[in-house]
Amino acid sequence: MFHKNPTNNGRRIRFSVLFLLILTQVAMFAAAQGKPQAPENISTYQNFNVAIFVQLSDMDHMIADPHWLEESWNIISHSIKVDKVYLETYVDGEQMSKENVLKIKNFFTSKGVKTSGGIMSTTNGQAGDRLAGFDYSNPNDREHFRKIVAFTASIFDEIIFDDLFIFNSRSESSQKAKGSMSWTEYRLNAMKDVYENLVIKNAKSVNPKIHLIIKPPNWYEQYQFSGYNLEAASKLFDEIYVGTETRDVENTTQFLQPYQSYSLMRYFEHMKPGNFGGGWFDDGDCQTMNRYSEEIENTLFAKPKEVTHWHYGDLVETLTEADGQTKLPSILAEYAGYTFKKLDSFLGKLGEPFGVATYKPYSSSGEMFLHNFIGMIGIPMDMYPYFPDDRGTILLTEAAKSDTAIVSKIIKHLNEDKTVIITSGLLKALHGEKGIAKIAEVEYTGRKELIKQFTSRRIMDEGNFSNLYFSNNGILFPELAYGLVDVEPMIQGMGNNDYDRYPLLLRVRGLSKGKFFILTVPDNFADLYELPQEILSQIRRDLMQDIPVYLDSPSKICLFVYNNNTFITQSYQPYQTRYNIVIKKAGAKLYDIISGQELKGLVNGETTLFEVSQKPRTYSVYRFE
Repeated sequence: MFHKNPTNNGRRIRFSVLFLLILTQVAMFAAAQGKPQAPENISTYQNFNVAIFVQLSDMDHMIADPHWLEESWNIISHSIKVDKVYLETYVDGEQMSKENVLKIKNFFTSKGVKTSGGIMSTTNGQAGDRLAGFDYSNPNDREHFRKIVAFTASIFDEIIFDDLFIFNSRSESSQKAKGSMSWTEYRLNAMKDVYENLVIKNAKSVNPKIHLIIKPPNWYEQYQFSGYNLEAASKLFDEIYVGTETRDVENTTQFLQPYQSYSLMRYFEHMKPGNFGGGWFDDGDCQTMNRYSEEIENTLFAKPKEVTHWHYGDLVETLTEADGQTKLPSILAEYAGYTFKKLDSFLGKLGEPFGVATYKPYSSSGEMFLHNFIGMIGIPMDMYPYFPDDRGTILLTEAAKSDTAIVSKIIKHLNEDKTVIITSGLLKALHGEKGIAKIAEVEYTGRKELIKQFTSRRIMDEGNFSNLYFSNNGILFPELAYGLVDVEPMIQGMGNNDYDRYPLLLRVRGLSKGKFFILTVPDNFADLYELPQEILSQIRRDLMQDIPVYLDSPSKICLFVYNNNTFITQSYQPYQTRYNIVIKKAGAKLYDIISGQELKGLVNGETTLFEVSQKPRTYSVYRFE
C-alpha cells in the first residue's frame, strides 16, 4: 500500500467520500444479478480464512465508544465470517496502552475470533515527509522500535509487520554507516540485522511461542530501494504475507494492473511454500465496487489460506438521520461477504494454480511490473524468486539481469530441450560481455519505430506471411537487428513501405534442443493492449506451450489456470466481448463450473474451439475433459 498515509488525520480515503458512488454500483449490481444477500453466519468459509486489520484509530474509536464496537461488530460479522483480527498496537509514534489493547482483544476473543498484534513501523518523520521508517542507524530509534516489538509480543502470540517496515533514512549516522556501499546494499544488510535482532530474537525472548509475519506492500519491483530484504525475511520470519491492493489503474499514482493482485500471490507462495499467509486488500481509491471485489477475486484465485481486509473502520459508516439517530450501514461488508460466499462455492473444485514460469530474482528490478501487463493480455504468469529449472517454459524480463549466471542458466535450460523467452529489455541488458551472443547474435539497435500494422507467421502457412492486422494507434517499439537465416521472425511490425519490417517475436534457428524466443516489448507496456487479437493469439501460442488452454481474444481478458483441467477467465473489457477458448485437444468437452452447463465446441485440427460471450468486469469458471 505505497500511498497509505501514515498520519492519523488522513491515512485513507474514507468510505463516506465514496458512499453515493457505492450506492450506485450496488444498485447496478442488484439490477443485474439480484441484491447480494449476506451469507449465513456460519463459523468459517470452507476454502480460506478471512481476517480484518484493526488500525489504531479504529481501536481508539472502540475504546471511546463501546456501543459502536458492539454494533459495528454485529453488522460486519453478519455479512463476513471473520476468523481473525489483527490489532494495531503502534503507528506513527502513537502506541495504545496495554490495558486498552487487552480490552479490545478480550472483546474479540469473547466472540470466538482469533487475535494477533499488528505494527506499522513508521515514525512522524521529517516535516512534509509522510513515508518515514525508523532510522535503524540511530541507537534511540533502535531502542524505541525494540520496545514496541517487545510490548506487542507480551500481549499476542502472533504479530504481523504491516507495510512501510522500511529504512529510508539518509541521516548523518546512516551516511556514516553506509560507507562505500550503495544505499540499496546498505539498507538490505541493515534490515537483515533488524529482522534477526530487533524482531525475532527480541520477540522470542519475551514470548518464545510468538509467530512472526512480515507483510510487504504491493510495490514488489522496488522493495530493495527501501530496505525490504525478502531473501532474508522469507527465511527468518515464520510466515510472509503480501499486499494485493491494486486499486484503480486510471486514478492512482502507482499505475498497478489488476492482474498484480494474483501474480504477487504466486510470487510470494514460491518464496515460502507452505508458510505463505495470504493477500491483503483494501477499498482505498477503488472508484467502483467492481474494483474492490476484483481485488478480492484476484487474490483468492491464487487459493491462499487467508485474506485480510484493511481496515475495520472502512467496513461501516456512521450516518445521522433527520431525527438525530445514528445508524451504521454495511454496504461494503455486505458486498465483501457476497464476494467471499460466491468464491467459496467453487474454489475447492480448482487444482493448484500455475502459468508461464517467470524468474524475478530477489532485490531485482528492470522492465518494472511488466509481468502484470503480460498477465492482462491473457498469459498467466507464475513468478519465482529463483530460476525454476524444473519448468518447461520460462519467460525472462530485464529483472533477470541481476543474476550474474543467467546466460549459463538459459543455455542449460535449452540443452535440456526446454523453452526460454527473453524480452528485448533483457536482450539489451545482456549485450557484450554479459554473453547473450553465445545464444543469439541479435542487436538492440537503440532506434525506435512507430508501428500500426502487423503480420504473423504460422507453421501452417509454410513459412509465408499472410494477412495484415492493424492497431487503432501507433505503438512505439525498439528496433532489433538480426540475421535472417540465423533467426526467424514469428511476428513482424510493418513500416510505411514493404521494406520496413520490425521483429516483435523472434525464434532462434539451429538449436538441436530447446526453443529460444525474443519478445520485443513496446516502450509503453500498456500498448501491449493495443495489439490486434490475431497477434496476441500468436504470442500466446508460443509463450504458453506448456499450458493446455489459451484464449483467442482481445487484450484485458485474463486467464487463470489450474493443474486439474480447470481455469478462470476474467474480463476487464468495458463491453461484452465474444471470443474463443482454445483447448489443445481434439474433441474436448468444456463445462461451466458455476452453472453446470456444457458448452458446444468445434474441432479445429488438434484443438477444440469454444465460442463464449463475456460481460464486462465478470469472471467465468470452467472445467474441461
